[in-house]
Amino acid sequence: MTTIGPVTAVALSYDHTFIAAGHATGYIQLYNLKHPHSPVRSVPPTTLAVVATGKKEGHLQGSNIISIGFIAGRHTAIVSADDHGLAFFHSLGKVLFVEASDILRILGRYPDPPSGSVKSPAGSLPKQDVLPVKHTRYTILSMAPLPLGTTTHPTDAYQIIALLTPTKLVVVGLRPTPRTWFKCPREVHEGGSWKLRTKWIGALSWFPSVSTSAANGEASENGKDVPTLPILAFSWGSSLHILRVFESRVKQHVTSPKSGKTKEIEVGTVAYEVFGKWSAVDDILALQWLNHNVCPSS
Repeated sequence: MTTIGPVTAVALSYDHTFIAAGHATGYIQLYNLKHPHSPVRSVPPTTLAVVATGKKEGHLQGSNIISIGFIAGRHTAIVSADDHGLAFFHSLGKVLFVEASDILRILGRYPDPPSGSVKSPAGSLPKQDVLPVKHTRYTILSMAPLPLGTTTHPTDAYQIIALLTPTKLVVVGLRPTPRTWFKCPREVHEGGSWKLRTKWIGALSWFPSVSTSAANGEASENGKDVPTLPILAFSWGSSLHILRVFESRVKQHVTSPKSGKTKEIEVGTVAYEVFGKWSAVDDILALQWLNHNVCPSS
C-alpha cells in the first residue's frame, strides 16, 4: 500500500464538521468528523506527463501541500497550494459512487522536467520521481479563502481567495467565473528586499463581514444593521498592510449578438481600499485577527 506521507496542512470547515488534510507527497484527503476512520474524498497527486496530455491537473507527486482551506460554507470545495508555487481549486464530487474531482489551477506554472531524476526518499511514494523545489518569485508564501462571517455580505457570492507571493498579493474569485480581481505589488525594498530569499517571509489573515452592532459591541436598533466590510491583513518581512474589500457595482453596455440591440446592465466587481500600513521592528511570521479592530502579529 502506498503511503501518503505526513500531514503538512489542515483546515476545518465553516460548521466544524469536516477536515481537509494536505500531505507532504501531494495527496489531499477530506474527512467527515462523524465518521473519521476513513476519508470521504481523496485526491491523489499527478505527474507532468499526465498534465501534458491535458487529461488532468493538480499537485505533482512529491509536492508538499503548504496551505489548504474550505470555500465558504461548502464541505467538498477546497483550495490548496504547494511548495512549487501552484494553487488549485478542488470540487470534490462523486458520479455513481465513483470519485470525480474537478480541479482548476488558480495560480502558478508547472515546473520544467528536471534533466535527471530525483528519487523519492524512503517511506514516501515508491518508484516515482520527485521534482526538486525551485524557489522563485512565484512561490506562494501564504493563501486563505475569505471565510463566511456572522452576517451575509455581497462579497460572499464571489468566493474570494487571497494568495501572497514574494512580489505581490493576488486576490482571485471563483464565481461567477474564475478571474483575478486585483493585485497589490510589493515595493523592491519593502520589509527587506524581495530579491533576498531570507526576506521571503509572508503571512495573511482575513476578518469576515460582521454586523455593525457586533463590531462595535452594541445592540442593533430596528434590525437595520449594516454589515462591515471584510478586512485582509497581509505582511512581507516587517511590513504590514490592511485592506478593506468590497463589491462595486458598475454599468456596462452589452450588445445582443442576435438582435444587435444594446442594453445597459449592472455588473458587480470586487475592489479594495487601503485601510492601514505599519512597519514592525522584526519580521512578521504570523497574523491572526482577534476581533474587527485587533489583529496581533508575531
